[in-house]
Order: sequence, then C-alpha cells, then structure tokens
Amino acid sequence: MSEDRSCLIIGAGMAGLTAARLLHAAGWSVRLLDKGRRVGGRMATRRLAESHFDHGAQFFTVRAPRFQVMVDQLVADGVVVPWFAEGGHLRYRGVEGMNSLPKHMGAAFKVRTATKVTMVEPSGDGWCARTECGKTFTADAILLTAPAPQSLAMLSGCVDEIAPEVAATLRAVEFDPCFALMVTVDGASAVPAPGYVRPAEGPLEWIADNTQKGLSTGVTALTLHSRAGFAREHLDSAVEEVERLMLEAAAPWLGGEVKERHLHRWLYSKPVDAERPACLYSNYPAPLAVAGDAFGGSRIEAAFLSGVAAAEAIIAS
Repeated sequence: MSEDRSCLIIGAGMAGLTAARLLHAAGWSVRLLDKGRRVGGRMATRRLAESHFDHGAQFFTVRAPRFQVMVDQLVADGVVVPWFAEGGHLRYRGVEGMNSLPKHMGAAFKVRTATKVTMVEPSGDGWCARTECGKTFTADAILLTAPAPQSLAMLSGCVDEIAPEVAATLRAVEFDPCFALMVTVDGASAVPAPGYVRPAEGPLEWIADNTQKGLSTGVTALTLHSRAGFAREHLDSAVEEVERLMLEAAAPWLGGEVKERHLHRWLYSKPVDAERPACLYSNYPAPLAVAGDAFGGSRIEAAFLSGVAAAEAIIAS
C-alpha cells in the first residue's frame, strides 16, 4: 500500500476518474482538479429551456474485458443501459445522460471544478500545479488528462528538460474540432428509431434525438454534430451562419419548426488517429503521467484504458 503517497490529477473525465479510483484503491491520496463546471469532459449533458441534451459523446462501446467488468457493474447500479447495437457492438448510454457515468465515478472524490491549472512544475521531490486564480497544489505524483495541447501548455516551462520524449509525443497529437448544435422542435422528428442517424453527406456527422433516446421529455430535443472538415472551415464564422448551414442540412430529419437552439464548439472533439502508447510516463524528477483518449483511440473505452495504464505506472513508481 502507498498510504503516504499523493497524486494530483488534472482533468476529471474518464481517464482521470478511472486512474483516481485505481490509485485510491492502492492506498494513494488523490486530488482531482477540473476547469469545467462539472466532471466528465465530453461526456456532457446540459439543459436548454425544459429539454435535456447529450451534446458530446452519445454512447460508448465495449471491447476490452476489463472495461466490460466496470460497465456490467454500472448497468447493475442503474447508471447506464444498452441503447442499440450496430456493427456487432452494443451501444450504451447514461440513464440520466452521458454525464451520469462520470458523476457516478467521481462521487467518492471531492473534485475541485471550475479550477483551471495554468502551470505544472517540479517542486522538491514532487510536483506543483498553479491555477489561474493563484492557488497552488502539490503532490508526490501528477497525472495530466486534459487534451494534449492543454497538457503541453501546462508543462511548457519544464517538459523539454525533464521529459523530452513526452514533449515530442504531445506536440504530435492533433485534434479535430466539432460543432454541437442543440435544438428543440415542435413536432416529432424524422430521425429513425432508436433516435440516431448518420447523414451520408454534407456538414453533419450525425443527429441524435434525445427524446427518443429517453433523456428528454416534452418537445423534441435534437443534437446535431458537424463533421470535422465543416468545423475547421467555419471555426471563425458567425454563430448564426454555422447554425443556418447545420439546420439546412438537418431539415429532412427535423420534423417541425425549430423553437430553441444553442451552438457549442468542441475544439478538441476527436484525436486524429495515430499509433501511441496507452499513456506517457516519466519518473524524473518525480512520477509524471499523461493520459486521455488521444492515447489508444478516440473512444470512451480508450480513455478508460489510458487511465488504467497511467495509474498502474504511477503505482509501480
């Protein structure tokens, strides 16, 4: 056991929460910081008027036995349920939205949200993280699970000196952006059951009907996600123009007049595929790990496995 050792985890998405649970079980003292208002990262659920939307990841799949064990327990606990099967893999969703999964995983920890870390640097035999509001946090080990460009920025003052191989890999990671447009309409949508469709062409990657999905009640609540190319082309376009183009593309599936709308930009929506290890690790001058869905693929399961790898590397240090 490592009861006298501590780890600071930056980011309370799937990778960070997975690592926190494993480190805690191994006797480590764990503290999590996240710049968002709530845990979960892109496992995000929000409210617009009286409707609810999953506006990031819509579902997750399972391939690894270790992840299946946790998912089976989450199903037994009533946190997630199967949604539909496609391509030989069952799609799972959160019972109260995708954010219900990270909320459940993080319930055992006092996660400090709305806390943006701006700098991470060595401190004695450990690490120190400095926040935007001037607070500092120290620990024996540190795990960064923010998108790679953000993790690199936090380490910018020291990473080339202490871990040049980590720096090189982080600089090579690229992300595709995405627009998420949440809309309510005054009639039933034309999105086919079970509430998910992928247009064959155009600016939209997919459309999800949160009402069919069982997340929202009342008026129909749709989430529209753009393709990466469209998002890159229109990152600097006016919100109204992006909304207009996305709604035009979604017209065959809307089923009624749009009542409410809200556009969200995901700048780090999906890592561009590349061969990378499950996590990055350096033990000089103290244990440092970097994890997340950029390591091992863009799926939620990949973030879980990355968190596992990072925790095991830190525990073995």
